[in-house]
Amino acid sequence: MFIQNVLGKINISHDAISKIVGRAASATSGIAAMATGVVEGITKKVSGKSLQNGIELKIVEARLEIDLKIIVHYGVKMQDVCSDLQQNVREAIETLTGLSIHTVNVRVQGIASKE
Repeated sequence: MFIQNVLGKINISHDAISKIVGRAASATSGIAAMATGVVEGITKKVSGKSLQNGIELKIVEARLEIDLKIIVHYGVKMQDVCSDLQQNVREAIETLTGLSIHTVNVRVQGIASKE
């Protein structure tokens, strides 16, 4: 992601942004884990590369669109958890990078039972 200012360009990698998103998600109450898709799981095993599970970043109209796949704890209000996650991610990205957020989309992929 590029930011242009009077002094030049600033390039923030998708990996750096994904790590910020992952930390904001892990700090959000009610989230058990980020969901890993089949392709992400296979890619991680084959390449040995560390992927940010359940996080997809896109540039839309020069703004960042974030898609998240999560697993929530059983018994939490999903709507509240997702709303808190959207707010936490937006604040973290805008505060730490200065980037403009288009949307933060959240998809609940599963529920983790208490064991």
